[in-house]
Amino acid sequence: MAPALVPVLAVQEAAACALPGFVLGSLRAVFPVRGRAAFLPDVLLVGAVLLSLQSYAAALSAGGVLRWYMLASAFLCAFGAERLLRPVVQALENVLFRLACWPARRVARILLTARKKRVVQARARRRAKRTAKKQKKNLPSTQRLLYNSNVSK
Repeated sequence: MAPALVPVLAVQEAAACALPGFVLGSLRAVFPVRGRAAFLPDVLLVGAVLLSLQSYAAALSAGGVLRWYMLASAFLCAFGAERLLRPVVQALENVLFRLACWPARRVARILLTARKKRVVQARARRRAKRTAKKQKKNLPSTQRLLYNSNVSK
């Protein structure tokens, strides 16, 4: 078992481990949250945090041992960074998506107005063609008299 540390040194190490957690949590904010697409980023996040903490503990920490508060600090900071930055990243995604779709929407709007104009013109041409034709006089047809023997002449 590793020797106990002075509380000031433990807080210093926890703060040093919070930085990689923050960086990796901010990277995690870019990836999906749910479903199959979220599994690989989560696994990579956990692996990267553990690797960075182990390398820090081996190289720079007092005693060269990875302690529980280092892990807690890194993962809490990663979680906080992800929760803090996710709305910002989503808003940025929405703005970039709207900017990317703006030309397509503009072209679609132009094409739709042109199509509506063509439809209106075609209707007007059909209407004009119908009214230009000589209309047949509709005279009432004489009704045929049915033979009835009871009718006297």
